[in-house]
Amino acid sequence: MEKDKLIHAVSWSVLYLIGYGILTVIGNFLFSDEILIVCSLAGGIYILINAFFIKYKRERLFINGLISAFAVLCLGILIGKNLKFEEVFASGVAISIMDILSFTKYGKHTVNAKAMSNIQFMSKLIVYGKEKKDVLVPTCGIGDYLYYSLWISGIHTVSNSIKAYLLAVCMILLGSSIHYAIIMKLCQRENYKGFPATVFPFLCIAIQYTILYFWRG
Repeated sequence: MEKDKLIHAVSWSVLYLIGYGILTVIGNFLFSDEILIVCSLAGGIYILINAFFIKYKRERLFINGLISAFAVLCLGILIGKNLKFEEVFASGVAISIMDILSFTKYGKHTVNAKAMSNIQFMSKLIVYGKEKKDVLVPTCGIGDYLYYSLWISGIHTVSNSIKAYLLAVCMILLGSSIHYAIIMKLCQRENYKGFPATVFPFLCIAIQYTILYFWRG
């Protein structure tokens, strides 16, 4: 990936993560379970129909990404609010391992790896920024956004303070920043094929979970 394009992608990703994280915190305190269920179901149906039954069109990618991001935000909150500490932690470990495997030769047959190999299909599952002249800038996949909202929402297992939720957003941003710094180094290699986006955000937020868990105890 060209460095200029990568810088644009990182800039949009950070901007979206800040807004997405804040909206996730707001959703945890203001969205009722009924709203979360309705938005999750409607959004999930929309994502499935768009991914499998609607023909690929570049013009739809931007708005599709925003709708999908809001849908997985609601789903992530709904799931995260109903998980226990051990379940949040276990999900993070499992997701990170699967994410890592999908970028290796051992995971080339995983669903994630197969999806990434289908460019048009994968394009429908990415959230984009939009610049002048209708230039689309990819940020993260909707799966990554789902995990981020889930991990932020799972903070209820160790603290009900809004400060803890906001700190969780900061930890996701810190982990993502580490991720982007690594990508900036790796992207210059000829054999660069990407790097799992969930690993460092989870490691950073896992530190917060662990500290708050033992602090509470």
